[in-house]
Amino acid sequence: MRHHRHHPAHRAVAVAALLAALLAVSACRTSPGVAAYIGDEVITTGALDEAVQAGLDNEAVAELYQNRIADYRQIVLQELIATEVYDAAAERYGAEVSEADITARLDEVLAQTDDPEGFFGQQAAEGRTEENVREQVRRFILGEEIAQEAGLDAGSSESALRELYDATREQYAQFEVGLVTVPDQATADAVLAELTAEPTSYAEVAAGYPNQNTLPIPEAATAEQLAGIVPDPAALMAGQGFSDALVPTGEITVVFIVDISYPSFEDIRPNLEQQVAQQVQAALDAELQAVRDSLDITVNPRYGSFDDSGTLVPDDRGVVDVVDGEQAAAESDPN
Repeated sequence: MRHHRHHPAHRAVAVAALLAALLAVSACRTSPGVAAYIGDEVITTGALDEAVQAGLDNEAVAELYQNRIADYRQIVLQELIATEVYDAAAERYGAEVSEADITARLDEVLAQTDDPEGFFGQQAAEGRTEENVREQVRRFILGEEIAQEAGLDAGSSESALRELYDATREQYAQFEVGLVTVPDQATADAVLAELTAEPTSYAEVAAGYPNQNTLPIPEAATAEQLAGIVPDPAALMAGQGFSDALVPTGEITVVFIVDISYPSFEDIRPNLEQQVAQQVQAALDAELQAVRDSLDITVNPRYGSFDDSGTLVPDDRGVVDVVDGEQAAAESDPN
């Protein structure tokens, strides 16, 4: 019996070719019965059809999409894919949400609406069934847990919020500003000196220069409003001012800061929490995108493709359906 001994180089080429072939087969994830592949999970065409029909069983949803069933199918498929992405992220971080958790959070949402009874009717009119709403709530809670487990919400702690308050307090400053417009620089210098010596005399001093560019009494202004006339509002100090040619008449305006006040931490806590929430959401979105990328999502072309924004849209390549390829192969196979 003759034994064939392959040259090592030939064997390496053969192995590489086999590996390439296997990878090509595994990459071609295009079964006619599958609407989308998400990692090791699949959304079958049957499951997609059932989800679409479940949505259309709602009269308001059916009316909204009565002439746009294909659009609705894409929306449903995208939502099903999003659910799988969240599930994968939840598994990665050990996050869990029960039906009771969803109901409790939804009750909180309903308690804040003007019309709790009409809430789901309005949602349906916008294309979302009660089940869709519950899924959105589930994802929101999962997002909170994932952010916590991944350490994305560190800025939400009390100490972090107070640090943010200290760092950004100046932008919330409330300035009590007086404007006195006078004929020339010499007069402006005299007025500024008088106000600096006695800030409480502002109304009396301003009364001596009545015109449309003089404020009879100080008015409140924010740092943003003062930014147009002051390079750095944060450098302003109460009881001090400056003069400049701010009006086209050539006159000189004395800008005097009578007082500066700052809202308390509790006053602007909602603003700080919103600012941090946006940062956490951005970090969470990036984490979910990383999970999404790791899943190698493949959508059957008949249902669309993802655009740059991650939205499922009609596939502009037309129906390059693998079903046709598989059917042609089957028909040509004599066995």
